Amino acid sequence: MILARVDGDGLAAVPLFALLDEPRRERIARRHPLRPVPAGQVVARFGEPARNLIVLERGTLTAGCHTVDGSLVRFGTVTGPSLIDKASVLDGGRHTATWTAARVCRIRLLPTEVLRELLHELPVVRDHVLRQIAAQVNRDRRARTRAAAPRPVARVADWLAEALTGPGPRIALPGGQQGLGEELGLSRVTVNRALRVLVQAGAVRTEPGAVVVLDPSRLAAAGAWAP
Repeated sequence: MILARVDGDGLAAVPLFALLDEPRRERIARRHPLRPVPAGQVVARFGEPARNLIVLERGTLTAGCHTVDGSLVRFGTVTGPSLIDKASVLDGGRHTATWTAARVCRIRLLPTEVLRELLHELPVVRDHVLRQIAAQVNRDRRARTRAAAPRPVARVADWLAEALTGPGPRIALPGGQQGLGEELGLSRVTVNRALRVLVQAGAVRTEPGAVVVLDPSRLAAAGAWAP
């Protein structure tokens, strides 16, 4: 079912579209209406052509893929408002992850041509997208460095430190401790042990599906010396 809403208010909450004037946003919203996505539904599949930019106005999507031996690798979790897989769309290639709704989402699918038109016509949009892609490259490099760390506590502590960007100290774990393990290449048991070390150090406390950072400096220190 397609939602009846055609105004651009939801688009205005997405940073890239906040740069547009209201008439342009409304034209895009009218031509590319909101779609409800139930929890568990796949929005884009690994290896499929990336023909549309996924605009996530509300909800949460998780990105992952399965290795040749069947193991799940989780790349991350994105909560709207946000844009999904910009690099694949601009590259004209294929999706490098399978994006699945973690809970009910509302999305718009914008053909690649719409994004390219905005980049061509509006320098402010082009600058924004370049900054976002550069930031993603830096995050990916940090994730690769984190994956090479031999100590699980260091991996978990570094992930938490990077995730501590919201207004509060509470960090929701992607899929709980199991999901965090899939993202870090660790078992759920190993993640649980690492979190217990951080709790004993006074750096964090755990809640169902979340971690609350109590002391960022102790979090960094615990990740540095813990086995």
